[in-house]
Amino acid sequence: MKSAVFTLLLLVGLAGTAVAQKQDRHAELPGTGDPAPSRVEELTRQMCNSLRLNEAQYIRLRTANQIKLARLEEITWQYKDNLAEQHVKLNELDAQYEAECSRILTPSQLSLFHAEQQRDTPTKTDPLEGGIG
Repeated sequence: MKSAVFTLLLLVGLAGTAVAQKQDRHAELPGTGDPAPSRVEELTRQMCNSLRLNEAQYIRLRTANQIKLARLEEITWQYKDNLAEQHVKLNELDAQYEAECSRILTPSQLSLFHAEQQRDTPTKTDPLEGGIG
């Protein structure tokens, strides 16, 4: 009887330790979780309204957006100290996302998508321009 109680207490203690370590890991690595579902839904809904997606396209694009936002958070966190590498990885992510969108969208939807991206993307300037230093 004593050994059964001791074994039970040992298992409860180990399970509690494992849960605590997992929570610590998520606190240390904020970019490893999934993006907020509301953020994914909002982005996909905006695209649905502007591109007039059908239901199958909406579902596939929502999955692509979820992957993109998760990877975006991961890259931002992982390369926060190396901006040059971060820009390279973000450009790769954009290229992968555009390739996935080209598989999902029709040619007319794709041209609307590119037109909206051009309109929403600010002109690139030198980040050091106009600064002190």
